[in-house]
Formats: sequence, C-alpha cells, structure tokens
Amino acid sequence: MTDDLVTVERSDAVAILTLSAPDQRNALTAAAGDELRAALEGLGETATRAVVLRGEGEVFCAGGDLQAHAARARGELDEAAYGDRLDRVADAVAAVASFPLPTVAAVDGTAFSEGACLALACDIRLGSTEATMGFGFGRLGHSPVAGATALLPRVVAPDVAAELLYTGRMVDAREAAELGLLTRVVPAEGFDDELASLLATLSTAPSAALQVTKRLLRREESGLAAATAAERRAAVGLSETAAFEEGVTAALDGREPEF
Repeated sequence: MTDDLVTVERSDAVAILTLSAPDQRNALTAAAGDELRAALEGLGETATRAVVLRGEGEVFCAGGDLQAHAARARGELDEAAYGDRLDRVADAVAAVASFPLPTVAAVDGTAFSEGACLALACDIRLGSTEATMGFGFGRLGHSPVAGATALLPRVVAPDVAAELLYTGRMVDAREAAELGLLTRVVPAEGFDDELASLLATLSTAPSAALQVTKRLLRREESGLAAATAAERRAAVGLSETAAFEEGVTAALDGREPEF
C-alpha cells in the first residue's frame, strides 16, 4: 500500500493501473485524475500492448470528488476553481478513451457516475457477478459530467441512456451486460483467471495492428470533447443552485436528498 492514488504494475506487455484509495472508495478526484493521466503518458515509450484499469478492494470507482462538490456548495470554491476540478476529471476519462492501445476495465464491484464513465471510456469492460453500475449525478442536484452524455449513448440506445441518467438507478451485472454497459460477465470466483486469459491474448497481438484497429474504431471520438465542454458549462451553472447544495449535503450526511 502506497500513498499513490493510482499505482502502476507492468508485466510483460500489459500494464495494470489501479485506483488505490479504497478508503475513498477509489473516487476519481481531480488529483486521482492527474495521476491517471500521468500514468498513461508514462506508458508511451514502453512495450505495453494493453492497459487494465481496476480498483483496489471491493469498489471499482464510486464516483467523483464529493469533497470538491461540498466545497463548491459551501462557497469555498469559486467557479474557476470548481470548473478546473471538473476539467481534470474529464481529461482523465478522455485520456483513457484516446489511449492508442486496447484498454480493459476490470469491474469487480461498483462503478458509479464518474467511475462508470471511466469504465465506459475503456474498449472492453469485463465485469464480475459482483459488479454494479449507475449514473447518479442527479442525486447531487448535478448534471452529467466526465463525458457521460457522449460515452453512454455510444454503448446503449438513446432512450436507455436517458433513463439511466434521469433516474440514476443502479443496475446489476446481468442487466449491465444485457444493456452493453459490460462487455461480458464472469463469476466472481473466476474473475481474475478470466481477466488473465483475456490479457494473455491481447499481449501477444501485433502492436501496430492493435493501434490501427483502435484508431479505426474510435475515429468519431471527437464528439467526446464537445460533450465534456457542454457538460462543464451546465455543471458549473447548476453548482450555484439550492438543489445542488441539498444533494451534496445529503450525500455527506448519508441520507436521501429532498429536492
């Protein structure tokens, strides 16, 4: 255990990036986002052929920076500082989405809001039967951020994306796979073995072919930048509302919000 929010382990042609703040439920804070981007940039000159994202402990990533939301609700962060926090999280998700080699989200637990976006930014999402996913931005009186409005409709039907964002409901592993949020679900007890098998296949594929294939698959990814810019404007505006203050306060208090 280190003080790093993101740890990197390289084995042969695979790099495993782990969100390593289980006491914070591996939240994708601005600081964690910075470390994730730096870790990806550090792989540029290596022999890596695939990257795995996973969370330490029982949670993949339980959302974004609740303390930043709280500071904004209390008036301790001005618009510019709050927008910067949102940008750094969105930039981390975008860095995963644009990484030139295959990325795999190992979702063996909860992926919520920004954490679910992080999983969706990956090419493949391998889930265990313990996985759950949700997009509960509205529970904070907030609008979607971290590229949710671009990433989610890319993998589910538009009406399904709307329902998941409007309601914020959690879906279990089975439904997540049926909807396309997870590529495949395997029993929790065999999850690590299945992940290792997938990575063994990816690690032996020709690097140039992998890069070209990904570039062809993601050739319309420019929509993500426009979406995150629009999300930022909306989120900063909503951060000045009473509903945002109530949503964040309720989350900190561990109760249901009263909008």
